[in-house]
Amino acid sequence: MKKCIVLMAALLTATVASTASAEDKVTGAAYVVTYSKYLFRGLDSSANQYVVQGGMDLSYKNITLSYWTNVQTRGAGAYKRSDNTETDITLNYAFSPVELVSMNVGNTFYTFDVPGVNDTNELYLKTTLNSLLAPTLAIYWYWDESTKNGLFYTLSVGHTIQAMKNLGVNLGALVSYNMENPSASAAYNNLHNYELSVSADYSLTDQIKISPSYLYSNAFNSVARNAGVNDESVIGIKAAFVF
Repeated sequence: MKKCIVLMAALLTATVASTASAEDKVTGAAYVVTYSKYLFRGLDSSANQYVVQGGMDLSYKNITLSYWTNVQTRGAGAYKRSDNTETDITLNYAFSPVELVSMNVGNTFYTFDVPGVNDTNELYLKTTLNSLLAPTLAIYWYWDESTKNGLFYTLSVGHTIQAMKNLGVNLGALVSYNMENPSASAAYNNLHNYELSVSADYSLTDQIKISPSYLYSNAFNSVARNAGVNDESVIGIKAAFVF
């Protein structure tokens, strides 16, 4: 299944590239990152082991095609060393209905190599106010796995401090609310988790960036804690090539 997905992504990329003009060329980035664990919506998805993640984003006009994958570095629980536990393909469309608002709508196809976990799809809609702290409301819908609401909401803010010409420091905060979304581990309607993050983007050249990061996540309440959301810290280092 994953080989078919990669092939489809490659064919779509080649088609877009062949139709792009000099003025509307394909842009993007390729990256690799290592994290102390794979944390998804406050849930530890790597049995507290280091992971290596990599991917590529390709954009043509308002459309972006993204490929992302996660590799386990050590065996633990249901995971084996070097397991390619998850691969995602995302198609995103960005637009601005008015100058103050930016919007993104898209779909992510999640594929898993973990026993008992099915491949699935999730639609999303993100709305950002182009103002101080760039407040962003995101709505996710697990449309082909949910038997009930299947919704997950996040509200985030962020700010970048330009410390030096080639160094930016990013500060962020996020809160989430679960409405029976299977990815959040349990069928409940309540506040889920909150996150605080800091990262730095250091430009070695115009095309190569190194980004260390730290993220802290915790449950909002006992309901989310009973669903598996714990006190978590994640450190990472990312290398990206922008083209």
